[in-house]
Amino acid sequence: MENNISDAELIRLYLVRDDMAVELTMKKYGSRLMHFALGFLGDERDAEECVNDAYLKAWDSIPPHEPADLYAYLARICRFTAYDMIEKRNTVKRGAQVVELTHEMEECIPDTSGKADVSGAELTSLLNDFLGALKRDERSLFVRRYWFGESVNEIAERFGFSESKVKTTLYRTRKKLKKYLSKKGVLS
Repeated sequence: MENNISDAELIRLYLVRDDMAVELTMKKYGSRLMHFALGFLGDERDAEECVNDAYLKAWDSIPPHEPADLYAYLARICRFTAYDMIEKRNTVKRGAQVVELTHEMEECIPDTSGKADVSGAELTSLLNDFLGALKRDERSLFVRRYWFGESVNEIAERFGFSESKVKTTLYRTRKKLKKYLSKKGVLS
């Protein structure tokens, strides 16, 4: 009952507050989460701390949450924890990668924090619909860049593309996203 344990069984262990939940989660997803966190933080100790924080936050949040995909849930927690760590590490001068990604996306996704027009859930739904309509390569590059935070160079190596092709594809996909959101009335 180690690496072959299902997410449903792991969630059940969290729900009944069984300490084995975390241990089995570590065995099943530990190396994937560590690699994921390293991609953001670049430091093994920080990544380890980030992953451990993700386990603790999962323990504290299940219940009431019952995620359908435990890895995706943990990765989301890990991602936000990594961003918090980067922000704390660089209070004055934020991490260049986070700033770069934010700058790239701010041209096509509105800041909804001060507006009642579009909720975060609505924007998420629109983004999911948009991604679902993209060609596989476009979607993969977009997700690798803006969800996993991979550099253009890493993406180019992963897919065997030139950096120029990756940049161009990402640019065109952001333009399509902006047009899509405008068409849906999110952008004016």
